Amino acid sequence: MKVLNPRQHLSQRGFTLIELLVVIAIIAILAAILFPVFARAKSQAQKMSCMTRQNQNAKGIMMYTTDNEESMVMANLGGNSMGWGFGRPDYCWPELVMPYVKNWTVFRCPSDPNATDRGLALDSVTEAPLPPGHPNYFYAWGARSSVGLNMIFLSPWVLLGSNPTSQPTRTSRIEQASRTILFLETLWDRVPSTGKPKGGGNWTVEAPCVRDSNNNSLVPTSPYYTYGGWRPNPNGTPPFSWLEFGGAWPWHYGMINVAFCDGSSRTMSIRAIAEGCNVVTNAGGQAFDGDKYLWDLR
Repeated sequence: MKVLNPRQHLSQRGFTLIELLVVIAIIAILAAILFPVFARAKSQAQKMSCMTRQNQNAKGIMMYTTDNEESMVMANLGGNSMGWGFGRPDYCWPELVMPYVKNWTVFRCPSDPNATDRGLALDSVTEAPLPPGHPNYFYAWGARSSVGLNMIFLSPWVLLGSNPTSQPTRTSRIEQASRTILFLETLWDRVPSTGKPKGGGNWTVEAPCVRDSNNNSLVPTSPYYTYGGWRPNPNGTPPFSWLEFGGAWPWHYGMINVAFCDGSSRTMSIRAIAEGCNVVTNAGGQAFDGDKYLWDLR
């Protein structure tokens, strides 16, 4: 009988169960280490893409203001007696800026899984899908934009008779354009039980404070609109409100892209964008430090 030498014997036998388990364990450990790294790398790429889109939107708004006698873009053109955000004959601000940016994707955050043509073409009241060609099809895209305008100070909602519209601010009233928020990333709604975002973004965002340290209204806030403000949830327990941060949302690992009125952009934390304000539910707090507060026109 032929006898195999040890080297031949080792080359012909298979893996043992223990060896297979060791290999699987090593692969699992490597996956556990690398997957979060890949996820963060993807998020970083999406954040940079989002920032590029923010810059395009800021430039679009600046071109709009130049063509409109230095008046800020209107949050809503108005005309719908139901209110703001309910469709034609109203127009929302992304529709007004669209001729300058010429691409609907710039209004969408790539980190939002709902920010797709189909995911955004939903009726704002019924949530029913809107077919292409529907009068509110592009309105829905604009209303669910991931870019929330600082509406309260830059284009406050007002009533002309019984018709809602916006009163755009003159850019000359903005004292420090580089320290005044123009817009930031948003969400449409959240699942109350889990806090999961749904429905895309929102074309406007609420400021955390609308009064100064003497409890006087900061101008040019609207006397016709009851502000929702922010709804803090320090314990992180249900129900979760979409207004926890006034409609703003940190899509990038707790960070949020913010554009300012001089056209610049930077990534900030939620805490940083509320600096100088005592955040209380429904805008009940006061902006106690005008040098740090980034929302008003001072």
